[in-house]
Amino acid sequence: MNLSVPGLFSPSAVRQNAVHLTRKLKLGRTDRLDRLARRAGDLWSTVAKWHWRFVDRQGYWLSKGQAQKMYCKGFDGLHSQSAQAIADSFYDSLQSWHKKRENGDYEGLRPPYKQKRHFKVQWKSSAIRLRDDGVLRLSNGRGNDPVLIDWPVGKEPKRAEIGWDGSQHELRCQYKVEENEEPKGQKKAGVDLGERHLATVYVENGENISVHGGRLRSLRRHHNRTLGNLRSKIDRKQKGSRRWKRLARAKDRQLRKIRNQIEDFLHKTATRLVKTLHETRVGTVVVGDLTGIRERIKYGDRMNQRLHQWAYSKFKHMLTCKAQLRG
Repeated sequence: MNLSVPGLFSPSAVRQNAVHLTRKLKLGRTDRLDRLARRAGDLWSTVAKWHWRFVDRQGYWLSKGQAQKMYCKGFDGLHSQSAQAIADSFYDSLQSWHKKRENGDYEGLRPPYKQKRHFKVQWKSSAIRLRDDGVLRLSNGRGNDPVLIDWPVGKEPKRAEIGWDGSQHELRCQYKVEENEEPKGQKKAGVDLGERHLATVYVENGENISVHGGRLRSLRRHHNRTLGNLRSKIDRKQKGSRRWKRLARAKDRQLRKIRNQIEDFLHKTATRLVKTLHETRVGTVVVGDLTGIRERIKYGDRMNQRLHQWAYSKFKHMLTCKAQLRG
């Protein structure tokens, strides 16, 4: 099944691009992984600190290449590509801030400037090896012990990342996956993503399909109420006190649970929709382009909050991957 997004993909381009799926594995918390995350945090802090010092003192903005050469090359404790990926993350955040600033929608949004105690660590294919005994070896550069993980998937990933999920370290590995099905027909379908109706699908010579977003809106409201209630309680406690810390942990735990429910809902909805289109003999799917929709429309505080929590980009990405797997 082809899937195209005006301005982003063409049907032929989608066929040529591989699908990348992510597998996750919970790793718990160990001193080894804590030290690795702290080294990554040290490097992020170094890049951020010196970038803004150059701006403040000399009015000069370091480029990503300059920062990588000055601060990432030879950084002890991390593989060279892992170190470069941290600089990539900083400058990606900086570029995102620049883009929002150009659109005039950056009130209250600040550029990445804070130093971090911990940060995620990424590895590319040259630093990844799956051994014959099923152990995944992630290199940390010459002279440093690698990370060794019993990996239940008998396939070597192309990219790997270890980050904090809110309660423990988590391994996320990306795989290149080929299409495993062929389209059943040549029909075309247009998908109009919305806030009230998650998707309205117009099938060529067929019935239209409407995907209601009531469950998603309910979860969003639950998220906002929980966040507001717990923030109100936290603000009444002395910062750093035992009660303050307990409420902060409860907030993170409850919000993480709701976010997981939202992710699960979007995955299952996208899977059902793509399966229905495939069985309806749809061969090409076109998704409306909503780039910049949040910046173009102002409906007041309440509606603006709903628009900014609208998960259209994530849902579009899920539709793309699941449709590509069906050809």
